[in-house]
Amino acid sequence: MIIKLGVRYMRLLKVSKEAIRVAALMIEDGNLVIYPTDTVYGLGCNPLDDVAVSRVFLLKGRKDVPVPILGDSMESLEKIAEFDEVAYEFCSVFWPGALSVVLPKKLPLEKITCGGPTVAVRIPASQVAIELARLSGGLLVGTSANVSGMPPACDVSELDKRVAEGVKIVLDGGRCVHCTASTVVKIEGKTVKVLREGVMPLSTIKDRVAKARLDVKLE
Repeated sequence: MIIKLGVRYMRLLKVSKEAIRVAALMIEDGNLVIYPTDTVYGLGCNPLDDVAVSRVFLLKGRKDVPVPILGDSMESLEKIAEFDEVAYEFCSVFWPGALSVVLPKKLPLEKITCGGPTVAVRIPASQVAIELARLSGGLLVGTSANVSGMPPACDVSELDKRVAEGVKIVLDGGRCVHCTASTVVKIEGKTVKVLREGVMPLSTIKDRVAKARLDVKLE
């Protein structure tokens, strides 16, 4: 289906193997796509493509707030983020899942991180998002598909046309499972600090840490 928004055109595709493949090809060509995750609809592109990333910031009206990166596997995320033993064990307990983790970055990633020393990464509990990342080289920008400061979209019907106008394809996967943004934590040594409480409450994080007997301190 092709939908006219203002003077621009966007393709709305029901999620399927072929639709995900087409979306990945669009990303490879430097375009932006909207896709479903386990939390909310995401606005994605190649995180190593500075031009595409700049367009993500422009569409969202975002200036100096970094955006996260989704990966199809720990191996893919290890290419861009530093995982020490503590971080690796911690992330292994929570991924795939609705928990974003801020770690020291390996690559410059100046646009994504706004010049900062860290990067937020996650393996989502969404096969659509994981497959799209896999077909896009293993990594995918994972920011919410909304104008900054506005509510995220849990269904394609809730997408802001100002954002939808700027992408080539919208993958319609129905309503997202959680309809709330991921929780964000930062790992520094053996300390895990909650920066934003989202889908996963602190109590759940504490329970999982205790059951896994992880040697970390939660703040």
